[in-house]
Amino acid sequence: MKWSKYNFMFKAKSGDFYLLYNTMSNVFLKLDNSIASLLLKIRDEQLSEDDLDEELRKEILDNNILVRDDNIELAKFKLLKQYNRMNDDVLSLTIAPTMACNLHCSYCFEQSHPSVFMKDDVEDAIIAFIKGLRDVKYIHISWFGGEPLLYFDRIVSLTNRIKSIQTVKGYEAEIITNGVNMSADKASTLENLNIKTVHVTIDGLESIHNERRGGDNHVNTFKKIISGLDLLSKYDNISKTIRVNIDKTNSEQFVKVFNFIRNRYAGLNFNTYIGFIKESYGSGNSCKGCFSNSEQGMYVLNAYKKLGMPSPSLLMTRYNYECIARQRNSFLIGPLGGIYKCWTDLGNPGMCLDNVKELSNISMDLLAEYMVGADPFEDAKCKDCNLLPFCGGGCPHSRIMNLFHGTKNNNCHFAKGHMEELLETYYNLWQSNQ
Repeated sequence: MKWSKYNFMFKAKSGDFYLLYNTMSNVFLKLDNSIASLLLKIRDEQLSEDDLDEELRKEILDNNILVRDDNIELAKFKLLKQYNRMNDDVLSLTIAPTMACNLHCSYCFEQSHPSVFMKDDVEDAIIAFIKGLRDVKYIHISWFGGEPLLYFDRIVSLTNRIKSIQTVKGYEAEIITNGVNMSADKASTLENLNIKTVHVTIDGLESIHNERRGGDNHVNTFKKIISGLDLLSKYDNISKTIRVNIDKTNSEQFVKVFNFIRNRYAGLNFNTYIGFIKESYGSGNSCKGCFSNSEQGMYVLNAYKKLGMPSPSLLMTRYNYECIARQRNSFLIGPLGGIYKCWTDLGNPGMCLDNVKELSNISMDLLAEYMVGADPFEDAKCKDCNLLPFCGGGCPHSRIMNLFHGTKNNNCHFAKGHMEELLETYYNLWQSNQ
């Protein structure tokens, strides 16, 4: 047995102990100096597992601190990913009932798209498409846009028809909305539509948010969103996820929004997280204030230190599932019926696989690009990286843009170069919250 390359073991700066984290098994251990000394000697091949007592030997073997072969561990991880990619039981659809939107966000990739709404023939084609996938037993829908609440009737109609398909054993949904058009009637309907999560973006407190995500007729979008969240707070079975889009022009706002949400909805089903703004493919807008990957890592560290709480953003765990871009039964369908493999592609004719109304001329070139063309398991740099279990090689769209379309995106995770500080910060914050 040998020391796993997925181990991060280091002496803490905040005390007389060591920390050990394995990115493949997700085990996170605090070690005293005597245990650490033994493990360091095993790492340096001065001892073997046979030199350890039975209890310690069992623990490090059970948690993959020592492995027979790193290549086998990687192969098992790849196999699990392949299973998830090719799963026939589950259909994951993102559906945009409209491209219309009532906000004017400067960084939005959809600004140039026409405000079209889905017609009945597209809805009929979606239902026929689902019925044609006879192996599908479970369906997950993400309502997207545009702003999906601008065509709520279409969401209701499609949901009722999908739920009535006899072969479907399980159905649930989420909605990605700017939250401005949330009303008491809509909020009370969400549970009947099996919508389990509502995703809303807030870019800062009132003045900053309104400046960045302004609405039609100078509406105070911040107040409208908070009014909608107040309505949603009554429904504990629905998760409310608040994304704070961050760049260098509003960098102080995440902590402020986090505390605002934490205080206003204390004890309720709310979660707030950082969304770093990146160059938007197809928007024509550059992000002059975007953080580099390394800067993102430092931002996350400092933000959660200020908040005084541990976060999953500090302790990266292995990600077994796949982006819809690489899943066999995952697609985005636009209001005109266009089928895509990535949310960023919506409305871009050059990235459209086919049309759900026709299904006669699927672009195998584009499908191959997304499904296997930029696979991190075929990338020597990714395969050699000990962050791959949680990084996954980065965004598939970003990868295919690099490989096939000439861009130079940095696909590495922000944790690269910051792992020890991220792990120790998480540990110390976790300890202080016990």
